[in-house]
Parts: sequence; structure tokens; C-alpha cells
Amino acid sequence: MERRIFYFGPFALDASQGRLSRRGRAIHLTGKALRLLLLLVSKPGVTLSVQEIMSGLWGDNEDATEQTLRQHVLMLRHALEDSVKERYIATDYGRGYRFLGEVSERPPSYMTGVVEQYCAAAAEFQSAGSPAGMMASLHLYDRALAMDDSNAAALGGAAMTRVLMADFQYDRPRELLETARRQAEASLSVDPDCMDAINALCKVRLDYSWDFAGALERAERALKIDSNNRIAAFMYPWILLLSARFAESVAFIDALPARVSSQNIIATCRGIATLFSGDYDAGNAELESVCRRWPDYWFARTFFALGLVKAGKEEDALRIFDSVRHSTFDPLVDRQMNARYFSEGYALYARFRVGDTQTAERDLERLVRLEESQFIPATIFALAELGRKRYPEALAYIRQCRDNRECWYTHLAVDPLVAELHLDAAELYGQAP
Repeated sequence: MERRIFYFGPFALDASQGRLSRRGRAIHLTGKALRLLLLLVSKPGVTLSVQEIMSGLWGDNEDATEQTLRQHVLMLRHALEDSVKERYIATDYGRGYRFLGEVSERPPSYMTGVVEQYCAAAAEFQSAGSPAGMMASLHLYDRALAMDDSNAAALGGAAMTRVLMADFQYDRPRELLETARRQAEASLSVDPDCMDAINALCKVRLDYSWDFAGALERAERALKIDSNNRIAAFMYPWILLLSARFAESVAFIDALPARVSSQNIIATCRGIATLFSGDYDAGNAELESVCRRWPDYWFARTFFALGLVKAGKEEDALRIFDSVRHSTFDPLVDRQMNARYFSEGYALYARFRVGDTQTAERDLERLVRLEESQFIPATIFALAELGRKRYPEALAYIRQCRDNRECWYTHLAVDPLVAELHLDAAELYGQAP
């Protein structure tokens, strides 16, 4: 069924979803009241007889009376803040009711400005990166979409927020990525150059479908539109890195303009590419340099500590992992990325490997308790079992990572800590939808 939205004054009535909103804020109405409103707005200026309305809403239900109808009209007038100054529902005495407002199936021009304001505020909350910021961002994008459900910026922004929530593992990634894909595709059908939508679909291709080539194409498309876009400039070499094309990843970063390649996330990506290529000394040196420049940048610190594990310096690595996983999120840190769950898992791996079993088991118990009330990535438990060298159990958790579409699963072909499992990339990524 074709989706229809009726706009009048500051209101939007979504006929297919049975939802009324005022400037993007939902207004609760009963099902009958919504159907009455839909009858009236679908024929603006036309008097609908009491009998016609009663038949449409209640059929042969003898319990409904004209008094019942009048109560529903009053309910609507209250919800619409109907007044002498701004009247939407007129009573034609002895005949029926008539809708007075001007109705359109296209958003009025003033709504465009309101939608833009919601999108701008949502983007600000999104950039904070915290769980509360992400939820506020989604709420504002949803309010924008309640006013204009085909707005490309709102659809793309909402998709990007969901992708980041999946990446930071604030909730189950699979559902977030599925919704992000639908919203990004809808956005691009309206505006093929919407950067948020392109970047979101790039990440969906990577972590949901494990379509490395398709993800790379979208990152390239984003860079053609804006060569300075931070996310696209990171995603292109990151996809090369995860595809085990380490030299190409480093070469791409080195060819970027200095103002782009010197950003913390890009510099970290280069260090990880060097580290994952097997050159642990050089990779650690690069990542240590990034950590000195941005001492509170969790993403760099986490992978630097991983490199220290591979260099046999587990105790040093554990101090870094612990500092990250115990950190209080600070949205004021420039473009912070939440890497705490990665650090939780890598710390467990290292603790089991150095024989600090008591601390590791205590931390695992805490995470199991947390799992009762919030999403805890299977990544953490897989790394713990790897640390114990209990490989069948680790593989069972890895299958959960796959089913959840956790981003760590996409790392498995190159992550040096899982090399001992001898995983085959074709088998890992051959089951995508």
C-alpha cells in the first residue's frame, strides 16, 4: 500500500502508520479518533454526515451513538488545540462535520526549516559519540522524519547514527544495521550524493554483508564527492586493511593531503595496517606516536596495547587496556571512539595468557551480570576463551559474533590474536545475505 501523509498546519497525519505528530512530536490518539481524523482530512471542506461517519467508524455496532461521535470530535479538537483563532473541525448543525484546514500531501515550506534544525541538532548529538548522545540524535532524526519521511538528510543521518551505535556496540548491531540499510537506501533514492547515507551503506556492506568490494566502492564514491570527508578517508584504507591489503592501505594514507592524514583516526589506521601486516615493531612505534599526540584517544591506545601483547609485553598492555576500559567517556575529547568493549576482550585474553586467572574470572562474572540488563558483545567472551586456549568455546562465541554482526567479526581474517585458529576468509564471509 502506498504510504500517504497528510499535512495541515503544524501537523502531519501518517495514514499508513496511524500516527499524528505536531512539529515532529507524536500525539497520542485512540485508533477510532485517528480514523475519524483521517476521514475528515481526506475530504477537506466537505461536510461528512453523521450517518456516513458512524458507518465508517462503527459499522453496525449499536453501542455507538451520536454522543459517542461527539466525544471523539471533542478528543480531536483537544489534540489539535482547536480554537476560534485556529479551527480545524467545524460542526454543520443538523448535518455533520467538516475539516477546515488546508491539507496537502507535500510538507509545507516552513517545515523544511524545522526539519533542517532537527537534523543539525541531531548531528551535534551524534558527534558526541556517547550512548546518551546517540539516543538523542536518533530521537531528533525521528522527529524530523515524522514531519518529512522522505527527507534525505534525516534518513541518511539516522542511518549513520545507527551505524555508529552498531560500531560502538551500544546495542545489538544486526537490527541497527538492517534499519540503517533501509534508511540509507531510501535516502540515496532521494539524494544520490547524501554523504551520511553513502558512508552508512559502506559500513553496512562491510559489517553486515561482508561485501568488501561493495564497501570499497561506496567509500570511493564518498571520496569523489568530498575528498576531505573524515569517515570516507578512514573507511577506504580500513577496508583495504581488513582485506589484508596492508601495503595498499598504507600507500593510500600516505597519498592523502597532510590535513587529512594527520587526523587521529587516519594515523591510527596506518599504524594498525602496519601492525596487522606482521611488522609489530614498526606498528607499535607508529601507534605509540599517535598515543603520545592524543593520550586520551582510546582507539589508538587499544590497538597499541594489542601490539604490545604480540610483542610479548602483556603486563604493559594490560595497564593500557585497563586504563581504556575503566575510562569515563569524555565527549570533549576530539572525535572520540568508544573502544571499551574491545579493551575488555583483549584484556581478558592477555590476563588468561599471563596466568592472572583470578582477576580474569572476576571480570568475566561482572560482564555476565551486566549481560542480564544490557547488550554485551560476544566478542568479549570469544577473546576470553581464546586466552584460555579453549578453541571450541571460542569458535561458538565467534558464531554469535557473526549472527550479531559485531564489527570484530569483520576483523577475524587479519586480527593477529586469532591467527592460531587458522580461520579461512572464504568460510568466514561466505554466508552473508
